[in-house]
Amino acid sequence: MQKQPPPEHPTSPAELILARCRAFGAGDFAFIYDSYHPDSNFRRQFPDRQEYLDYARTVLAADFRIADCRILRERSREGEAELILYLDILFRGERSECFERVLLRRLAGGWRYHSAQKLDRSDYRGAVDSIDWSDFERARDKIFF
Repeated sequence: MQKQPPPEHPTSPAELILARCRAFGAGDFAFIYDSYHPDSNFRRQFPDRQEYLDYARTVLAADFRIADCRILRERSREGEAELILYLDILFRGERSECFERVLLRRLAGGWRYHSAQKLDRSDYRGAVDSIDWSDFERARDKIFF
């Protein structure tokens, strides 16, 4: 994945997701924090921006890398968008693959990441490009963050 800075104000849901991936690669954790919706669980977990930036620089920067991020599906309705992503991740040198069903909400300043449902690659045996919304509904163990 190329290391380009994220756009200052992503104008579409897909652009926000790809900008977040680039920001992880570039270590731009301020962009990551600012791209979360104020009502997200993430912001409840990290209400203090500087606390997250310190954590991200000491833990995520060294241990977490996104090797591949693909947007597989996208649908929108007034002020919200859902996307299905495929992620190939390296965490502390170990590779894992997963899918995420991401919910974005639009604010005056643009799209923001609200929440996601994770589906481990081992829980979906089909072709990566064939996953659909119903596969997340059928998931036995629903993991939300």
